[in-house]
Amino acid sequence: MSVTTVRKAKKWSKADFLNRVMSGSLSTERALTQLTEQLHQYERKYNMRSEVFYQLIVGTPAEDHPDFIAWAICYRSYFRTLRARVSLEGVLTGAL
Repeated sequence: MSVTTVRKAKKWSKADFLNRVMSGSLSTERALTQLTEQLHQYERKYNMRSEVFYQLIVGTPAEDHPDFIAWAICYRSYFRTLRARVSLEGVLTGAL
């Protein structure tokens, strides 16, 4: 009988994530991919789109739930990373 090991994605702290991006060990594209995967995991778990979750949860007492804090951080990090990539692409192409 064989045992199948299910590998869970390691959750990084915000500091770990930022350190990896800033050090260049995690490309912006890779970071966006990982953040997207993590957002999809939360969406499946709670059967709710991240956009809806974020509008409903921010500023409420439920925001203090550890999973919801992590989801909100992931959601904000996704957009910050996307914005940074777009800004960097603009600089590199001379569009800004």
